[in-house]
Amino acid sequence: MRNKILWIVIVVGVLLGGGIFWLNSDITQKKYEVSGVKTNPMTQLSDDDPRFDTWGKFFPDYLDMYLSIEKQEPKPTDFGGNLAYSKLIRYPQLTILWAGYAFSADFNEERGHFYAQSDQMSTARNNKDFLNSFGLKAFNGQPTACMNCHSGWMPWLYKNVAKNDWIAFNTTPYWTMIKNVPVMDGKAPDSEAHRGLHGGTRMGLTCADCHNPDDMSLRLTRPAAINALIARGYQSDPIAGVKASRQEMRTLVCSQCHVEYYFRPTGEKVTIMGESISKDPQAKWWNGSQKNYDDIDIWRNGNEPIEVSASGLELAFPWSEWKKDKPFRIEMFDEYYEKVRDIFPYDWIHKDTKAPLLKMQHPESEMYSGGIHAANGVSCADCHMPYVRKGSKKMSQHNLISPLDDINSSCKSCHTQTEDYLRNQVHSIQNSVAFDLRSAEYAIVSLITDIKYMREQLGKLPAYQTDGKPDDAKISKALQQVLELHRKSQMRADFVNAENSGGFHNPKEAGRALLQATDMARYAQALLAQIAAANQIDFKVSNLTFEDIQKFNPGELKWKADVNGHKKGDRYYHEEDVNIAPPKDLIQLDKDINPYNYKVLDKNVTTH
Repeated sequence: MRNKILWIVIVVGVLLGGGIFWLNSDITQKKYEVSGVKTNPMTQLSDDDPRFDTWGKFFPDYLDMYLSIEKQEPKPTDFGGNLAYSKLIRYPQLTILWAGYAFSADFNEERGHFYAQSDQMSTARNNKDFLNSFGLKAFNGQPTACMNCHSGWMPWLYKNVAKNDWIAFNTTPYWTMIKNVPVMDGKAPDSEAHRGLHGGTRMGLTCADCHNPDDMSLRLTRPAAINALIARGYQSDPIAGVKASRQEMRTLVCSQCHVEYYFRPTGEKVTIMGESISKDPQAKWWNGSQKNYDDIDIWRNGNEPIEVSASGLELAFPWSEWKKDKPFRIEMFDEYYEKVRDIFPYDWIHKDTKAPLLKMQHPESEMYSGGIHAANGVSCADCHMPYVRKGSKKMSQHNLISPLDDINSSCKSCHTQTEDYLRNQVHSIQNSVAFDLRSAEYAIVSLITDIKYMREQLGKLPAYQTDGKPDDAKISKALQQVLELHRKSQMRADFVNAENSGGFHNPKEAGRALLQATDMARYAQALLAQIAAANQIDFKVSNLTFEDIQKFNPGELKWKADVNGHKKGDRYYHEEDVNIAPPKDLIQLDKDINPYNYKVLDKNVTTH
């Protein structure tokens, strides 16, 4: 009797479990059928094929959203947008601030995630021959580390080509690694399809970068972000990367790339993939030196992979001073970079001042962390990927828009004010921060002008010469405090400039950093006056204005010499809507920003 009851319980349990499993599967299946999908995608998606076209077959509405970026008419906003105009034309001061660095040659407004890899391949900053002919002779080409934030193929290449060797992956030349993007669906390696935007070598970011193929949960796929978050105090997780709530993950997946970073030297040699073209004595760069890679995205003309040795580097985020659950403060970068200065002293030496400078990247995560939205638990996705309705379905936007493009969805889910009021609030904050930023940048360009002059004058004095010629080391020692102020002030201005919200993410921290930047630059000029007096040098402090800055306008990017079939004076970009002059109303806005023309700017914030 007891055995009979036991068997009945077992049978009922099996039937009940089977029923629950069937019911869950049926609900799941019907959920996909509502989306127009007949099969469960979790059985067919994997990291072996990260292409958004493949994943999008199962989520067509999301794919349509993402691909709408390709069809959008480029449109600028006051301090952003997706029109790829030259930022060097709009902000000529950058050519002076970044003198001696690749960004002083080419820097355009970003077009978004869809074009991230394509634009990285096209930029002159990734063209060794162009930059060498431009006068940047030290440039040796970008490493694969740059691909971490530009290509949806990054995890696949890391696993299958670099064999999970993090240092080897980052150290490999960019143009060598990209040749290993797999040829899919029988496409020819040199076909437009393989070298295109939809799954080929130019494919930007994809669904797989943020979603787990097993259940579409959010995850981190970039080791640099995982390493940095663990250094801040997060716990590692084998599936998601780190342990965090779903709401946190809606910010952390963005923090894989929207951050400040640098390439940390490991101090050791590493074996990486090279190219056999390095053994061809006929293959020369423009300057006559031996080519070590073919700057194209496919293997061709007998060029094939070989093993070479190189000095190791890794992509790293400077976050160890920024602890978990704390807002970021600009001084944390000072502290971090000072601690690693013996292994990473600078990004580059400024051409005119000889100061060892740091180039900020796109620190949205750092800036946002101390803002009012972060304090109230609002994630990046809440504003930039707001929920919208398509028929009966509630979906998150996947064309990664500016919140200003859809204030109703992005802002009014929390704010009760009118769209016009909210738009004007953003406008006012960004104008205010822009005034602070221009003030800091103009002060630093004025400082650079004065340091350059002072170096020239000191070089004429015997005390700062060796064998009758100016001694840069002696001059830099005399100017050491001034050069440190240049380094720290420019880092702060660059921090706000590189951050893509125009300061809106955290106007208080943006303003604080820029006040420090301006103060440091002006104090450095005061120190120069003291040095001038001590050395009997005539000196007058510079104070460049908007009109003075416009004289540095470089115009559209053109070839500086006859290189690789291009003629000196030819336009660099093939795409007609890239590296163009910004709309005239943006130049006028900048003119009105500093000095602040409130009579004009206040009129601009009336209702739209």
